[in-house]
Amino acid sequence: MKPYTFCYFGSSGLELPMLGQAATRYRNQGGVLAITARTATQLFDNARVRAFVEDAMKADVVFINIHGGKSMCPAFDPLVEAIARRRKNDEKVPYLHLQPTGGDEESQLLAVKHTDGLDSGHWAEICRYYAKGSVENLTSLFYYFHKILLDDATVVPPVRDAVQEGLYHPSGQGCGSLDAYKAAHVKRGRPTIGLWFGRYCWVNGNLAHIDALMHEIEKQGANVIGVFSLRFKDKDRGNKGADEVVEMFFKQKGMPAIDALISAIGFSMTVTAPEYGNILPGLDVAVLQGITAGKPYAVWKDSLQGIATMDVSYQAAQPEFDGNLITVPFATREQDAVDPVTGGLLVRLTPIAERVQKLAALAINWAKLRQKPNCEKKVAVIFHHHPPRNDRIGCASGLDSFASVNELLKRMKEEGYQVERTFENGDELAKEILDRMTTDRKWMTPEKMAARAEATAGPEQYDAWHRQLPEAVRKTMVEKWGEMPGNLFAHEGKLLFPGFVNGNVFVSVQPPRGYLENPEAILHDLYLPPPHHYPAYYRWIRNVFKADAVMHIGKHGSLEWLPGKALGLSEECYPDIAIMDLPNIYPYIINDPGEGTQAKRRSYCCIIDHLTPAFTNSDLYDEMAKVEQVLAQVADAKSEDPSKLPVLMNLLWDAVKDADLHQDLNCSEEHAKADPEAFLAKVHSYLSEIGDTMIADGLHTMGKNPEGERLVEFLAQLVRLENGSVPSLRESLVSAMGYDYDDLLKHRGEALPEYNGATGGQIIDEAHKKSIYLIGKLSSSDYGRKAVEEALDGESGMDTPRIRQVLRYVTRFLVPNVRLVTEEIDASMAALGGRFVRPGPSGAPSRGQADILPTGRNFFSLDPRIIPTRAAWEVGKNLGDQLLESYLKEKGGYPESVGIIVWGSPTMRSKGDDIAEILYLMGLRPVWNEINSVVQGLEVIPLSELKRPRIDVMPRVSGFFRDAFPNLMEMIDAGARMVAALNEKPEANYLRKNVLKDLEDYRREGKDEEEAMRLATLRVFGCPPGTYGAGVAELIEAKNWEKQEDLGNNYIRYSAHAYGKGAYGIQTAETFKKHLSRMTLTVKNEDSREYDMMSCVDFYNYYGGLIAAVKTVRGELPMAMVGDSSDPKRLVLRSTFEEAKHILRSRILNPKWIEGLKRHGYKGAGDLSKVMDVIIGWDATAEIMEDWMYERVANRYALDPEMQEWLKEVNPYALQNILDKLLETISRGMWNADAEMEEKLRNAYLEIEGEIEEAVG
Repeated sequence: MKPYTFCYFGSSGLELPMLGQAATRYRNQGGVLAITARTATQLFDNARVRAFVEDAMKADVVFINIHGGKSMCPAFDPLVEAIARRRKNDEKVPYLHLQPTGGDEESQLLAVKHTDGLDSGHWAEICRYYAKGSVENLTSLFYYFHKILLDDATVVPPVRDAVQEGLYHPSGQGCGSLDAYKAAHVKRGRPTIGLWFGRYCWVNGNLAHIDALMHEIEKQGANVIGVFSLRFKDKDRGNKGADEVVEMFFKQKGMPAIDALISAIGFSMTVTAPEYGNILPGLDVAVLQGITAGKPYAVWKDSLQGIATMDVSYQAAQPEFDGNLITVPFATREQDAVDPVTGGLLVRLTPIAERVQKLAALAINWAKLRQKPNCEKKVAVIFHHHPPRNDRIGCASGLDSFASVNELLKRMKEEGYQVERTFENGDELAKEILDRMTTDRKWMTPEKMAARAEATAGPEQYDAWHRQLPEAVRKTMVEKWGEMPGNLFAHEGKLLFPGFVNGNVFVSVQPPRGYLENPEAILHDLYLPPPHHYPAYYRWIRNVFKADAVMHIGKHGSLEWLPGKALGLSEECYPDIAIMDLPNIYPYIINDPGEGTQAKRRSYCCIIDHLTPAFTNSDLYDEMAKVEQVLAQVADAKSEDPSKLPVLMNLLWDAVKDADLHQDLNCSEEHAKADPEAFLAKVHSYLSEIGDTMIADGLHTMGKNPEGERLVEFLAQLVRLENGSVPSLRESLVSAMGYDYDDLLKHRGEALPEYNGATGGQIIDEAHKKSIYLIGKLSSSDYGRKAVEEALDGESGMDTPRIRQVLRYVTRFLVPNVRLVTEEIDASMAALGGRFVRPGPSGAPSRGQADILPTGRNFFSLDPRIIPTRAAWEVGKNLGDQLLESYLKEKGGYPESVGIIVWGSPTMRSKGDDIAEILYLMGLRPVWNEINSVVQGLEVIPLSELKRPRIDVMPRVSGFFRDAFPNLMEMIDAGARMVAALNEKPEANYLRKNVLKDLEDYRREGKDEEEAMRLATLRVFGCPPGTYGAGVAELIEAKNWEKQEDLGNNYIRYSAHAYGKGAYGIQTAETFKKHLSRMTLTVKNEDSREYDMMSCVDFYNYYGGLIAAVKTVRGELPMAMVGDSSDPKRLVLRSTFEEAKHILRSRILNPKWIEGLKRHGYKGAGDLSKVMDVIIGWDATAEIMEDWMYERVANRYALDPEMQEWLKEVNPYALQNILDKLLETISRGMWNADAEMEEKLRNAYLEIEGEIEEAVG
């Protein structure tokens, strides 16, 4: 036979052994073949890519195994371009075959576009040979290429059927059928684990990790059924699809043959094949994702990032779409040998022995939940507690955690769990917890704690637990916290744990993280491990109480934020140390996908998402309502009796001043009277914005949907914006009324002639009331089948196709799905039974994302590779334009440097608004793959198109963003280096200007050119790898600061860690300070009114901390802005001062919001107490509070007699904290309160402190 050369590329290299065997067999049979192969790992730089393309051009055949699109083949574009050039020049080109093997659309389309042999049928035939995937068929494939290229007379053996799926056991016995397998390997009375892995491992003999896991499962006393297969059905291969595989091997007679399933296959079934969506729910067992790390063991072990950037998508984000529970890496990819036949880099999937044990134990424990009778199961229910004060137990965002747990206890009792006591309400449960030991050390001595503690551990227990920890961990914990058991919650040699045993349920409170118990560590120890008490607590739950599962209640606890790898944890990572092998079930609010995802990936939990609180409009109240009344009188006088206007304008000013609104409006009486029309418009517009702000109406209780008027208001907020193809009800009504919504917003405070005497804001308010009216009519028909017709009967002015469409959406989709909140309890019970919890999307329902309902799902987020989406790009551009316009108006020029806070949850909800804004400010735009919308690169926006300078941008990213989106950090870093390299004038490219200046500084310091350039181009900063936070909130809560500079300096300490090419969290405080020194503008965007900058302490911790850090370095506050993209089509930008007043008016001081929380007793009071934690933090860092604001808060929260009595009744600790924080602001000079006010507050504080001390005893 004639010789020919064969050049092969495969992204992973797992198939190379089989390819090499086939090439050897072909040669042994007389074939003459020169074969070379390369993998993606081998093409790691441009030089290697060029060399590969040069070799390919010399070959007769180029065979590209394309899996996951062209991004998986570094040489794809250069190769295609080289072939195109040669064809254009009539030069010889190799035969190009593209083999799509991943089932993804992009690979298929690329093959159709570029491959040879489509018209002749050769491509399809080659695909069939390769797809069947045996040594015999690949040998025949070499004959086939010889036939079509060299000798048409070549005899080519036909495609042979090959085993595509089957049972597997390391012993090789009993794999012919499921019955035979069970007879050989399955023992009765044991839990049975299914292990599903890719055929590529079986066919190439790459099974060491599979063998190790199967042996370990059997060693730990369980059965295991191993199954290999392909994921998707392929007619050329003749294989079975995933649905058939499950029915054949994991089920018998339609029932599960296994009790839990480990999937060792990456990617997602359901994203590629939505028709597979019912496979895992139909199997109805917990599915655990066994991670195969894409790095060698040594790299993974030493890395704080854990698994590689690409693996975040393939091994975590995508499997989450299927409902898989993310666990640990049980194997690594070792690439330390070259295939002697092909020269390709061989891959060995090598087991990680300790992680194999962990994965096996975790799977077995989930399986046991299916087998164990409910009456024997033990469950630990853990309330979060941060900060560890008695007013803040059960601090779950948006959730009445105590009422929810009470509902769970009731259901558990109904289903046969041993629950001795359920409670009349959530407050009764909260009281039971408070009557025991808690972790608030302010009110109890160790002796009193010991007297109240029901759960304790002695030296014989905790010393053994401590010895079992990894040596490095033991050493660190002893160094930081002393010898066991330490000083925290220890008395007379015993460790004390909070909570009480209720039958077979342990109701408890999560231990403190440790920083507030060791305030000095906040300043000096960024990697502080948790105290001894923390891991001992979880070991008491597992080993003494003998829990079968734990439930962490609500967003969020500290477990998933302990130090350790970002993803793919080892036995030395503290979340792994704490949770051990306990099945973890975690009810979590649906609108925080980021922090929930962190819990999924770092505590191996099954999320049960729950609904947000109901939402409502804030409306006007108190003095603002009086101002509105005077405005109405002014409007009447204009048309009826203009002579009254002077008097009424005086009354209006008095009303405005009484409400302190002149402070918000930055308006004096002189200015108001100089231009009364402008003043009227300003007041009208401001009140309209305040009254039209969406706020929460109380808290959600799991399994309970809002009813009556609360449901009507909630639905009105959910259809306020368009939801996909469903239009906005509000906009549809405005249109039916004959107005343009954007025009009304533009003239919110003006009564234009065409508005018939009303202002734009009043017409918007009328449309809102009509929304309530129409949905109220639907409610009166209980949203039934005829509800829409009945609601629109007689409403001719509102019966339009768009309005009808929205109302149908409300009755047919929204209300049924809101009422499915019962599935939150159902899913919790399913998880406790070891059953499958369906996956579902996450996001902010009120941001046009109501389609994510219903709740009760194990939510997923998104594939990080698609960020920013095209829609997010448009929003980000608009955010950038508004930011620059505001600065230009205020300062008269463009900012040279902008600081922006970037978090993971908003990135997930908005799909990348912030990332888009960063790129756009720098003058870059994403390049999307036209097939699958993956962002595959960046391109420079020409200055002629940009029409402004390129802005230098420094993102300060959160710890979760760092963990979930390493690809986006790399993208921003690459973008900064692209912009720095542009040959543009300094006045047109501020980033380059700053880079060149810093470069000179580093050269003068003696740094070499490479290091100097790397430091000068660093732009992405965050906390150290493996840690979380910003170092400010803990200082403020611990009162461990004196000056604002203390806060700024600690923020710098925590934040001066750079991320980018060759830099994963390198500490470079001076580089960070250089950015702060020229940072005149800062921004943090909020993508939903479901949260605002005063929702929790994280907002001031990150953003307030950045503002304080800028002032610490520059000596003055930056222009600090807050972007509001809650309506992505209509962005709003306010300063932090303006936003603080807006939130204070619309929410914090609003009786409607306060009354909503008061319905929830202890938990509601705790959330009101949190308000003061947030206020003091924001004022300490960003100086947003004024004296009149403090006074109004004090009068509403602390000194109102009715509020005082209520707080004393339901949560006296909340009143104590509110008063304590208010007095602290006075003592620090933040609030210049008069002596009378201070005395009232101090007397009230002493009174409540005495009452608490007396009650505690």
